Amino acid sequence: MISRIARWHSWLRLVVAHKWGLPLHHLYNRVPHLEYGMHHTDITPMRAYCTGLVGHRAVHLSDLHLDRYLPRHGAVLAQIAALKPDWIFLTGDYVNVPDGMPHLERFLVALRAIAPVYMTLGNHDHYSGVPIDEFIGLADRHKLRLLINQVAIEPIGSTELCIVGLDDPSLHRTDLSCLPPWRENRYILVLAHAPIILDLLKEEHRTNLVLCGHSHGGQWHFSGVKPFWLPYGCHGRTHGDYEKNGHRLYVNRGLGWSGFPSRIACPPEIVLIEWVAERRASP
Repeated sequence: MISRIARWHSWLRLVVAHKWGLPLHHLYNRVPHLEYGMHHTDITPMRAYCTGLVGHRAVHLSDLHLDRYLPRHGAVLAQIAALKPDWIFLTGDYVNVPDGMPHLERFLVALRAIAPVYMTLGNHDHYSGVPIDEFIGLADRHKLRLLINQVAIEPIGSTELCIVGLDDPSLHRTDLSCLPPWRENRYILVLAHAPIILDLLKEEHRTNLVLCGHSHGGQWHFSGVKPFWLPYGCHGRTHGDYEKNGHRLYVNRGLGWSGFPSRIACPPEIVLIEWVAERRASP
């Protein structure tokens, strides 16, 4: 009973925050020049370890909040194209309102022209007012792989890259039963929107790498002050690498903003994943 109340309380917090922010999103979409700290996007290199995937690379994006296509989105696409990824992974929060769907479609079509796209949903997608069927239809039209508690398998020689798309854990929509069992020559990569996924994964679950977003990196950083803008579902995880129960998690700062159109000392992020043969000890 207590667990059920806690879930309702958490869901209510997210919904209230979303509703409170909608008028601001509508306002700033009309005056996009008010964005601050959004025009430079970091590329973060990251190593992953699998002999069968050596030489392959992928890009991870999160939290687009793309209610209006802006010049910075075109610049992000150019950065990604220059990286020449084999795959592109997205971990949710694509739009805040239905009006954003044409702008999202424009961006995703351009991404798909660069490499195959695998994606799952975030909390904003679920209460944006856009039906899930509309996201599914968009994916089907443009040959995007939208995974909602589903698995896609990419055979690479004798290795299987298993891409697991979990529905948003911050809204308690995750179904871990879709995780495939481990076996030799299988690399299990998990896409999930919120960092709380690390608390749901147990030792008996087998994963090689988990990617998420949701935190925006805290969105505003001030020297000597802990990030104070972290939505429910982060559990204090702002950005970068985390590990628990043998699972490796990377939290992406994302590309967009929520609440206010600003980032302070916390630029948007593209993560470049490159597979190498083995983990080497630090010198």
